[in-house]
Amino acid sequence: FRRQGAETDLVLRTLFGPEWRRHALLVFTHADRLKEAGLQTSVYLTQTSDWLRALAEQVEGGVTFLDNSRDWPSVRGRLLRERLLRLSARNHHATLAVRTGTTH
Repeated sequence: FRRQGAETDLVLRTLFGPEWRRHALLVFTHADRLKEAGLQTSVYLTQTSDWLRALAEQVEGGVTFLDNSRDWPSVRGRLLRERLLRLSARNHHATLAVRTGTTH
């Protein structure tokens, strides 16, 4: 993760607890912009920063790219919903408590 990744991990652990990775799915919107720039989504993470690549490798729900130039709720939204439901089922539909304040 390095410094930036470690800071991100600390924030996520503080908000969601140490098991946050088991419940996480990384979603990139505007995949259409990647295509406009001549990048394929499959290649994007190999060319991004180390901490983002490491984050993508650690989230158990995987990575999804959404194309905002399409009617994504009816086309891509269904696939995203199915991935979220599978991730939830893998976690036996357990929830994470969001920590909104400091508890001692």
